[in-house]
Amino acid sequence: MTRPVALIARVFHSGLAVRLAAAAAFMLGAPALTADDAPERAGDPVYGWVLYNYYQGDAFDALTLLDVARERGGIVGHGAYPELVEGGLMLSYGMTREASDLFTRLLEETNTAENDETDSKKPRVSLTPDVRSQAWFYLGKVFYLEGEQGPAFESLQRVDADVFEESDSELYPEWLYLRARLAMKSDAFGDNALVESLRQQLGKSGLWAHYLGYNLAMGEIAAGDVTGAQQSLNTLIADMEDEDPKEDLVAEHRALLDKSRLSLARLYLRDSRFDDALALLGAMPLDGVFSDRALFDYAVAAAGQGRMQRALDALDALSQRTLFLAWREQVPYARGYVLEQMNQPRRALNAFTQAAEHYENRGEELIIARRALTEENLMARLSFLRDSDDIITDAYGRPRVTPADFGLSEVLATEAFQQALGELNELYRMQALLAQREEQLSTFEAMLETRKIQRERRSREARYELERQQADDWVDAQNSFRTDIESALAREDAEFFMTTEQKDLKARLTKVAATLAQLPVDQNTARQRASYERMQAYFDWTVANDYGVNRWEAQKQLRELNREMEQFRNQRAAIEALISGDAEHDELARRRIRKATELQELKAQVQGALQQARGILMSRLDEALEQQSSELRRYLVASRHAQARLADQLFREGQSAEAAND
Repeated sequence: MTRPVALIARVFHSGLAVRLAAAAAFMLGAPALTADDAPERAGDPVYGWVLYNYYQGDAFDALTLLDVARERGGIVGHGAYPELVEGGLMLSYGMTREASDLFTRLLEETNTAENDETDSKKPRVSLTPDVRSQAWFYLGKVFYLEGEQGPAFESLQRVDADVFEESDSELYPEWLYLRARLAMKSDAFGDNALVESLRQQLGKSGLWAHYLGYNLAMGEIAAGDVTGAQQSLNTLIADMEDEDPKEDLVAEHRALLDKSRLSLARLYLRDSRFDDALALLGAMPLDGVFSDRALFDYAVAAAGQGRMQRALDALDALSQRTLFLAWREQVPYARGYVLEQMNQPRRALNAFTQAAEHYENRGEELIIARRALTEENLMARLSFLRDSDDIITDAYGRPRVTPADFGLSEVLATEAFQQALGELNELYRMQALLAQREEQLSTFEAMLETRKIQRERRSREARYELERQQADDWVDAQNSFRTDIESALAREDAEFFMTTEQKDLKARLTKVAATLAQLPVDQNTARQRASYERMQAYFDWTVANDYGVNRWEAQKQLRELNREMEQFRNQRAAIEALISGDAEHDELARRRIRKATELQELKAQVQGALQQARGILMSRLDEALEQQSSELRRYLVASRHAQARLADQLFREGQSAEAAND
């Protein structure tokens, strides 16, 4: 018997979490911390997010961040530790194959880098001995759980025993146990001497030592050494009865002890040692994991002793319990058999009649169950352990589930069913994630539509403002100014370039000239006309003298006006271009359409995978129900035969009695 899968998953998950937590300093690029040391900051913010998501239990988000970081050039400043974390995340997410490939590649690269210092192109990754031993251990364990015994043995062999015992005292016994199990399974990995050596290192106490002892006893049974197996189980039971386990291991310790007692009792039954079997089975608790099987074996042992009433009492007690497991279907038939052996044919006939009716009813129930077999009623029979709305999984991505209908317990315990159930759960999570992404895209589409409406409104406002500015009139005015100046320059028209003061003075002189023209010509006006002529001559000389300066000033203003108008035209063109179309909005819309198409393709792929996973799950459950139906038909036929035999016997006895009376 190997250690239960659920227990291994629990221990492995907690071990991985503890190891990663203890190695957090290494992962952050720092040596192991003492109590007085302060942790260093992460060298890459993305790596901090990865660790945060890991410890929050969001393995998918952490893996996604690692993939994105790899596409952008990788995480800088932490060496190979992000890949070690990625391997642990893959194990948590149920990607055991991918995790094994990653660990194998990483360890091969580190060994190559350390052994070949001459090639500068090879990776320079250095792992501390304890981290390297952890990686080899987990890699070996992955291979072991996948049934790859050769690679598992080779990986576990590469663990440094001294370093591992010092740094991982809790995992060290498990490492010894796994090596011993591999050595037992194949002669290629070791021999009896190696197994015995590993057993000596484990000692006689501790749950791993007890599991190894139980498996060794089962190996002796397989080899035909029943006597040796009995001695081994007796020794194991004595050691476990003397041991006081830790609080968190009490239930498991008790279950293994009960299983050992049950196995030894069955060996006694095989040898017809009914007294020894009854003594062992009588010591087992009635509320234990194996209490039902113990009750049945107790009935067998009592019947073997000839204590039919005691056997009947045990079967009656067992029949009061819910008969939801396939092996328990033999209890109704066994009651009839015991009553027949007690020489109570009428009670036995009644028991066989009830057994036949029970098997008929159960058969009809199974037929109805198979016809109505759907995913919904399957899930209704399972109770999932949840954290908020999320289903809690073990270290390998399988849901933590117990059967609400214990008729599924044996089916649920199979690795294939667990794997199919885990895949179905992950696909539903992926489907929910895609639905969330689709909702986000719909929200983004609404945002784009709102943005388009707002933009159209602003565009109308901008067009109205442009129309109010009368930009065409400004352009015409600019062209008119440029034409007038160029014409004046061609004519060298100094008056055109006069300043404002000069224009005012010219107007005044013109007004004086008009006044003088109306006055008579006499001595008084002659003096005024002479003064006017001097003033006019001085004015003409000033205009001619300032012509160059005034012309330059006008040309300067024209250039400034041209620059301002050019800027105005560019801004107007940019605004009109923005009004006419939105390239950014169009690109966002195209990206949304492209992502929506990709999302629909992913949804179709997930839906196909869901159909396939449902088919696998339903087929496995249907096979289990068919097997139960086959067993029920056997018991029904046997019950009918016994019923007919006893009825015939009672009929003949009745005829004989009547003949005797006559």
